[in-house]
Amino acid sequence: MCPFTLRVNPHYVPHAKLSYDWLDSLGVHPNTKHRDAFQAMDFGLLTAMCYPDADEARFRVLCDYINALFAFDDLTDEGSLRKDGDGTRKASDIVMNALYSPSTYENSFKVGNVFASFWGRALELGASPGTQRRFLDSTDLYVCAVHEQVVNRAENKMLGVEEFIDLRRDTGALKARMCFAMGEFGMKLNIPDEVFAHPSIKIMENCANDVVVLSNDVYSYNIEQAQGDTMNIIETGMRDRNLDLQGAIDFAGQLVKERIDLFVATKAALPSWGDKIDADLQTYLRVCEDWMIGGFHWSLGSTRYFGERAEEVRDTLRVELLPKQDPRGQVEIPGLE
Repeated sequence: MCPFTLRVNPHYVPHAKLSYDWLDSLGVHPNTKHRDAFQAMDFGLLTAMCYPDADEARFRVLCDYINALFAFDDLTDEGSLRKDGDGTRKASDIVMNALYSPSTYENSFKVGNVFASFWGRALELGASPGTQRRFLDSTDLYVCAVHEQVVNRAENKMLGVEEFIDLRRDTGALKARMCFAMGEFGMKLNIPDEVFAHPSIKIMENCANDVVVLSNDVYSYNIEQAQGDTMNIIETGMRDRNLDLQGAIDFAGQLVKERIDLFVATKAALPSWGDKIDADLQTYLRVCEDWMIGGFHWSLGSTRYFGERAEEVRDTLRVELLPKQDPRGQVEIPGLE
């Protein structure tokens, strides 16, 4: 179904482990059990699959970024903030303050320190003003949407499919637009704003973003249903389109396929902005493609969604539903008082 080729960054070893050690040194993990489980998910491999062309120095920063992103996401999806709107708003404000002032940021909220650290080093390596603005703007959209999702979860608010997809584009840890902006950083791109403003580019970004987050909803559904979480495309499809579980999963798969097809068709009909910009744009769009194919492969191989049965799920495409359980608390949150 996916026409893109999987590639892996050659700097995966040793920088994935160095990045885990860096995160551990900042005290994000509340205990060794959480640390070991977090590292077993192999976010470094996700980074290597999604940024296969980044050079060594930038790849290390990208590893740190992805680890930071999932540390924050665990707070709001599965940890102490999953139904705490006020706490999520405070955490979101701290993250944005850390990104806007990485060299002067100080707070006891450890995930904030993580964001300040990786972004400060990204700025030292160099990022165009447009890249910086797109990353900060899309991250702000992400934390605002995460707050809205937490409030919706706490209030058990139900959304229709279209409304849900609009919100979902900004909420997942794999919120792809900010990850695409970090791809600009990784590839040292400086593409004019007028190119990103073109309707075809916006269509392609939305397509790639939807592929990443909607497929992620399929992979994460088993854990989320066990926790009673309805903020995913599967629950939304069942409720809004009157589908059974398998029908909703098939529906999500069709949405993903349609967006891959639209991405490919739109790319084939792009206008030209001149040789240099066209070449840079193709590099950027390859980042989008790498995120789509990388997300597929990593999700079906990581322990994050299927534990020790990941290989079995990948081979059989069958998942045994987990029993209902309490949400997993994962990351401590000092500094939010």
